[in-house]
Amino acid sequence: MPLSRRAFALLPLATPALAQAAPLRFLVNATAGGSADLLCRAIADGLRPRLGRPVVPDNRSGAGGFASVLALRGGATDGSLIAQVNLAPLALAGAIYRKPPIDADAELAPICHLNDAPFGLAVRADAPGGGTLQGWLGAMQAKGAAIAVNSATGLPRFQVHMLAEKSGIALTPLIYRSSAAMLPDLEAGHVPAGMTTASEFLELHRAGRLKLLAVSLGEGRWAEAPEVPRFNEQGLPDFVASAWNAVVAPAGTPDAVCGMLAEQITAVLRMPETRQRLAPLGLLLTGGTPAELRARILADRARWAPVIKASGVVADEP
Repeated sequence: MPLSRRAFALLPLATPALAQAAPLRFLVNATAGGSADLLCRAIADGLRPRLGRPVVPDNRSGAGGFASVLALRGGATDGSLIAQVNLAPLALAGAIYRKPPIDADAELAPICHLNDAPFGLAVRADAPGGGTLQGWLGAMQAKGAAIAVNSATGLPRFQVHMLAEKSGIALTPLIYRSSAAMLPDLEAGHVPAGMTTASEFLELHRAGRLKLLAVSLGEGRWAEAPEVPRFNEQGLPDFVASAWNAVVAPAGTPDAVCGMLAEQITAVLRMPETRQRLAPLGLLLTGGTPAELRARILADRARWAPVIKASGVVADEP
């Protein structure tokens, strides 16, 4: 949770050296109160005492998920400016857009990975198929089905294309502008199924109003709903995907600075109080090095570029 007004007001009095240090501005690609915002505010709170300087979250949204990284352009390269960004601008944009809004390789310096979050496929609790993925796919075999997704260019859309290819069933993505618009139609039965991050379905799944058929983890079970099997436990061995966030800086930020920030952010993510604070979000907290983030970006580009190409989706802009 963000600091209370009283606690924030007292912070400079309690830590005068911190108040005098130059602030670190942390651009957050989300509106206040969302999971990415809460994640970044927890990181900012943990970084302040570790860095001995104010860390100021600065919410940016819009621009199709590119707002935070676009705001890095022309910014300081001394480690006083960083941004949270999800996988799309880093790993998917080059395959989706004719001219991506930003050249991630040329304009951004990787710092570290922050988290993974599994995707899920959900249906109404009374959907045909006996509450299993293969049962539902079998019920859809003859006539196919639309699967609601919450973005025209997000990873769930391309997972629907991948599921159609792997299952041999005519599954098509039905585009909604947001999960808030999608979930009521799914619950009401206006669309047969939905695909987005599994946490979006969790409350309705626990209430018995929707049924999560599968999650996209590579191994283990999702702690928030351990009763839900993975796709790769149900006849789809390579169906693994994650919604993830990372931290980057403007290109030109020294490697030593990026490495130091990665080390400190990773330490914050591993603190018990951070994990306890963020547990309700269902995120798998990670951390790591700049090199590990770069490897993750390249791996996801290689994984998803053929799927995106096969889908035929090409866009001019977000």
